[in-house]
Amino acid sequence: MASPTATETPAARPLDPMALLNVSSAAVVGASPGKHYSTSVIANLLQFGLPAEKVMPINPKYDEIDGLRCHASLADLPGRPSLVVSLVGVERVDAVLDDAIEAQVPAMLVIADGYSEMGAEGTARQARLADKAARHGVTLLGPNSLGYVAPSRGVAAWVGGRVPERLTAGRVSLAFQSSGMLNLVLNQVAHRRIGLAAAVSVGNEAVMDLADFIRAFADDAETDVLGIVLESTTRPRALAQALLHANQAGKTVVVLSIGKSERGMKNVSSHAGRMATSGRVWSALFRQVGALVVDDLTDFMETVALSAGLSAEARGGGLALATISGGDCGLLSDMAENLDLELGDVTPQTQAILDEQLSRTNILANPLDVRNTRTSAPEVFWASLAALAADPNIATVALRLNLALAPTKQHEEMYTRVAEHIRANGAECVFTSRVTETSSERWFDLFAELGTPFLTSYDGAIKAFANLQHHRRDAHYINEDGAFTALPEVVAEMPEGQPLSWQQTMDWVGRTGMPFTRTVQAMSVAEAVEATATMTFPLVAKGIVPGVVHKSDLKLVELNIADVEDLEARVTALFERMAGLAVTDEVVVEIQEMAGGGAEFFLGMHSDPILGRIMSFGLGGIFLELLHDVAYAVPPVSAAQATALLQTLRGWDVLQGARGQEPRDVAALADVIATVSAAVAGPDSTVSSFDFNPVLVMPAGSGVVAVDAYVEGTK
Repeated sequence: MASPTATETPAARPLDPMALLNVSSAAVVGASPGKHYSTSVIANLLQFGLPAEKVMPINPKYDEIDGLRCHASLADLPGRPSLVVSLVGVERVDAVLDDAIEAQVPAMLVIADGYSEMGAEGTARQARLADKAARHGVTLLGPNSLGYVAPSRGVAAWVGGRVPERLTAGRVSLAFQSSGMLNLVLNQVAHRRIGLAAAVSVGNEAVMDLADFIRAFADDAETDVLGIVLESTTRPRALAQALLHANQAGKTVVVLSIGKSERGMKNVSSHAGRMATSGRVWSALFRQVGALVVDDLTDFMETVALSAGLSAEARGGGLALATISGGDCGLLSDMAENLDLELGDVTPQTQAILDEQLSRTNILANPLDVRNTRTSAPEVFWASLAALAADPNIATVALRLNLALAPTKQHEEMYTRVAEHIRANGAECVFTSRVTETSSERWFDLFAELGTPFLTSYDGAIKAFANLQHHRRDAHYINEDGAFTALPEVVAEMPEGQPLSWQQTMDWVGRTGMPFTRTVQAMSVAEAVEATATMTFPLVAKGIVPGVVHKSDLKLVELNIADVEDLEARVTALFERMAGLAVTDEVVVEIQEMAGGGAEFFLGMHSDPILGRIMSFGLGGIFLELLHDVAYAVPPVSAAQATALLQTLRGWDVLQGARGQEPRDVAALADVIATVSAAVAGPDSTVSSFDFNPVLVMPAGSGVVAVDAYVEGTK
């Protein structure tokens, strides 16, 4: 279980993570000649803008390190540094922090491991370090971090090797919980000339965590696109609010969420002392905060590259594809359909121009095969591209043209003219390759100079465009208020849920506003007969045993009870069955008027170890276990959000009236989801889980009714 750290203390929150990036001088404590971390960070600090006199190695054993004057201690420095980089082992970090506090240094990077990733002793050590830094106003990154890079601010406190010289300033900021992945991505963004505002490895997040950097980058005028690699969090509510804040600030947030498979979650729990939770639950949260989720590192790189190269207006807008191969058009059409990527429909006027220029009738306009017209009929080539770019339904034209190992002068002239031509006619321009190839860095230089994204394969390009388009379509899922009161402020041990009694359950159901079929309880056959005297047959009888959810599996449900005599026999049989199951005497029979005529759905909630209370709904009855057709959401869920989520289910066709059935009351179902979710959204809710299954969704206009409920509470 992730352990509380100084992030829980009020003193920790006002610290500004940007103090790490706004650096004018740096002291490197524990610097040593020829050591990897030391050599790396000194070289990177010098390479990215700090003058030699502002990079100060600290080690009493040496007079000079890597050509720089070495000092015995922080106290011996001629002035106060704005950053301390601590390279010492875990046993000496506290002393370095004490010296930094004494010198009133505002920011500190701790490289050492041996903290929360090492169990209880390391967790306690980390908490003490974090508490001290927070109380004394030191913005501390780490421990167990490789550092950060901020080309736009002229600082690179990175110990994981030399930062590539090709790394350039730009409008992408990265915050990773995996230092190793960030090292790889730094090389990728440098190779591909993707401009970087900042990139940070958050390490163990003792003081500054992922949420802090997301919020800081959201407020950073130099950042337009955020790339996040997330394993887990100890502050779910702050993370959700930071991601939503970034969306509301107009930033595109691309998230690679890792370690959510069963095996992956085990890895995360041993990596930096974190826990993880299931991918579908994380995806629900990301959808509600407006984050764009990708599947792997290739998908991450292509989507970040595309987002960084397009204006906010063009991201997810109308797309036209153009190639120089008819076969490619068929392939691209298939790929787009498989990923639910909508290609823009050109207007009849554009269609007529393309038909005329390419001498065919009803030519496939998107994807468009321009064939070899650039050389054989240049006027056709340029007129066709102009028509696509000028079409009011097209915001971006993506082209695949000839590539070589390295661009020739003719290539450079051709690509420059194409980019200018597309823009002059009103669209943004993207270039792509068919497959990932080894190619000269000059290609990436050229496309950076042209200000056009270059996507390295059809597969990556179609996925990236689909990601941006789906992200725009999904805007109606976003929680606009951003309170997220159902999310824990700090991850803690979950109290074990206890089943509510039948009466407690019925009382809670009444408070939620969930329509429930008329129900009574009985503790004997005689009570059953008396309690049902005014009820209308047929009836249903259910055996209620503490802790038993799936009653039908244990033959504890009796349907179609026709009359009093039938009732006596069936209830007697239920009590006999329950006698062999119950561990206490708290068994009762629940008797209901039998409801029918509705499609079976379910509505439930469970407590996730990281994200707290999570709503779920979908096809009910036995289909819940068989098909797993479930939508998830963090409560509260509005009726509009519920309706949108219902449409993502395969069971949506059932609600719409599949195979000649009547359409169901979707509006009533969405209202009930919203009402019940509000009942468990508050921080004072003591319900840890519930399950309404089935919920009968009646024909349109007839409402919904739940016929079974199981509820657990924490108190």
